[in-house]
Amino acid sequence: MLHKKNLLWLALVVAGGAQAQGDQRLSDLQVTANRLPQSQSDVLASTTVIDRDDIERSQAGSIIDLLQGRAGIEIAQSGPPGTLSSLFMRGTESDHSLVLVDGVRINSATSGGASLEMLPLEAIERIEIVRGPRAAAYGADAIGGVIQVFTRRGAATGTQGGLKASAGSNSTQRQSAWVATGDDDTRLNASLFHRDGDGFNATQADDSGERDGFERAGAQLGLSHRINDDVEVSVNALRQNFEGEYDNCGFGYSPGCEDMQTKGYLQSFSGQLDVQLQPDWQMLITAGHFDEQREERDEGTRTTLSESHRNEAGIQHRFTRDNGIDVIGVDYRQDKIDYQDEVGGNSYEKDSRENYGLYGMMQRTYGAHELSGSLRYDDDSLFGDKTTGSLGYAYQLSTSQRIGISYSTAYKAPSLQELYGPESWGANPDLKAEESKNIEAFWAFDQGPWRSRVTVFQNRIDNLITTVGQYPNSIYRNVDEARIRGVELSGGWQAGGLTLSASLTHQDPEDRQTGERLQRRARTFGRIDADYALADWSFGATLRSAGDRRDTQNASPYGETLTAGYGVVDLRTAWQVTSMIELSAKVENAFDKEYQLVDGYNTQDRYVEGGVTLRF
Repeated sequence: MLHKKNLLWLALVVAGGAQAQGDQRLSDLQVTANRLPQSQSDVLASTTVIDRDDIERSQAGSIIDLLQGRAGIEIAQSGPPGTLSSLFMRGTESDHSLVLVDGVRINSATSGGASLEMLPLEAIERIEIVRGPRAAAYGADAIGGVIQVFTRRGAATGTQGGLKASAGSNSTQRQSAWVATGDDDTRLNASLFHRDGDGFNATQADDSGERDGFERAGAQLGLSHRINDDVEVSVNALRQNFEGEYDNCGFGYSPGCEDMQTKGYLQSFSGQLDVQLQPDWQMLITAGHFDEQREERDEGTRTTLSESHRNEAGIQHRFTRDNGIDVIGVDYRQDKIDYQDEVGGNSYEKDSRENYGLYGMMQRTYGAHELSGSLRYDDDSLFGDKTTGSLGYAYQLSTSQRIGISYSTAYKAPSLQELYGPESWGANPDLKAEESKNIEAFWAFDQGPWRSRVTVFQNRIDNLITTVGQYPNSIYRNVDEARIRGVELSGGWQAGGLTLSASLTHQDPEDRQTGERLQRRARTFGRIDADYALADWSFGATLRSAGDRRDTQNASPYGETLTAGYGVVDLRTAWQVTSMIELSAKVENAFDKEYQLVDGYNTQDRYVEGGVTLRF
């Protein structure tokens, strides 16, 4: 075991962390689908790319606002900004999607889900969404898909920077600063950001009228250097501290609503050593580190402290062929948790795990035919080994149309909490991995200002882990089965000053044991974004909409409920006063719609914000 850890720390010293594969800057390149840079038009998987221009044009307040309603993506949040969120991609569970920051996993080592609410848009350069299982490339957890977040990048040459300040409803304030400088060999960038506000009352059960406020602040740093024509090294770091308030109603030791606070931080360190060994042979050495800490307080007194820690390292070789590419690689991951329960005295029987993965991928083009395949073997120290794979085929009907079909398998390893958490929580060391088999077909069109794609999919998931029995005698077991069928429609049009994009997802996320719809998933949801630039002005609007969802009633007596559907409209405008000064304003939930994402929890009323940006 000692020599394996030494290899990990050697890779950390040499590479500084695991970041995005390569430093590609073309707008049509995306890397998450097959773990290597490819043109988006060459990837068979259903993908969405959101770049920095899209982020700024949208004036989104958070990554949740930015992603909500896009093809295949639903997000539930329990209250104001910073409160707990859950991601449901293509109808799968909240811990069935893998989230990466510069190539490093940020899914919690305890619950398995990712804290999307803690990712600051101010530090993000680009977001790439890949829908459908990707376990053959990334290993465990990628049943619903992968979201890859890339932090800000330095300029190729020269120096640029900016300052932004804004103020909005509920005493909300934002401040951020960003600078980038570099030449052809060295690039450096850094950003600082802060946001706080009074928020709004988190739960409907709390009739006190008090607001649940929040605050977050952090920094991001990136550096890359080309040593010579064949060797480049890069490092990236992201840190965000957070603090927020929420309500605990009908639980705990009091019949009313307790004022709770959560505070902590999320941080990742990443980088890459890129070596061109031969004209057709590239080697990448990657490694990284991730930490997340959450401290829960009841009326100012700490109740629990939970920490997730992760180390990663990997080596990948890419071989370029005349009509494609071959990839082989090996990676290592170590997860560890620290947990303190000041009230119940609970603890974990085992608090760490290791995983070793070996994978290979290939892609070939034969005229109008395209073939891709991947195979991966994982060995987990807690539950054993697993082999996953994928195979895809596409045919170019014309210069603008393409059809394709693919089949893939994936799995979700039981979390440390499910395997070796406190006995009263239902931990079960005999749990098996959740397994997925997915098949999908697509038609894609891309010509001139138009682009569109239709994807039909079916994902069957077996051995789903669920809680059997009532607390404190409940236990986790592999008993559930799910079948998720659906169709995704996405497209856009861009010409002149007008940019349109739209997506619509219709799905049937069914529990095969009961025949009922899976909780907190709508059958139909979608999003429309429209922006128009006229001289120095820009105007935009976003419609986010979803149908009703089954939920669990969050108060005693416990039971099921149906959360109504909703449609929310956001409006925005910006004025480029000079080449350096921009004024902006937005109205979120412009029609003051009352709706819920989670039963019993409030959402934002009409929200107004204005800001100024200085660029140099």
